[in-house]
Amino acid sequence: MPWNRRPSPIVGAALGVVLAALVPGPGCRTAPHRPPEAAGVPGPVAPPPPVPEPPDKHEDPQLVVKKVSEQVAVAAWSEPRTLPEGGGQAQLLVRVQKRGGAAYPGVEVRFKASNGTLYSQGKVLVTDKMGMTRDRLTAKKTATITLNAGGTRYTFQVPVGE
Repeated sequence: MPWNRRPSPIVGAALGVVLAALVPGPGCRTAPHRPPEAAGVPGPVAPPPPVPEPPDKHEDPQLVVKKVSEQVAVAAWSEPRTLPEGGGQAQLLVRVQKRGGAAYPGVEVRFKASNGTLYSQGKVLVTDKMGMTRDRLTAKKTATITLNAGGTRYTFQVPVGE
């Protein structure tokens, strides 16, 4: 049949009979809807993975790291604690522990310094099997160090010439 012709009434009637056979009539009873679990079909095994949270509008983009799923204890310090007059270099050390004091390996850590330069250049560092990581600060003036370890922020100072 050409595309521009209308179907004959016989074809239309036949199509109506087929469609009517697919739709339940007035005397037909249908079963109420039951969830698959009620019919003996197992539901999903595990819930879907959580949707990642959008970054906090007030979060410093230089300190964004992957957050850990549990609470952590963060300790951070510099060695030496103070730099001599005129400045110098200090190791910045971080220890991350789980609740109870166990080391937490694989935690992402980022440092930021108010003055001076960091050896890591602000890139993500990862704690080792002892839950530790380190960076190096070179500064001529007192620096405030801010770090983010698995979503926990910590701030301390490295004084110069005091």
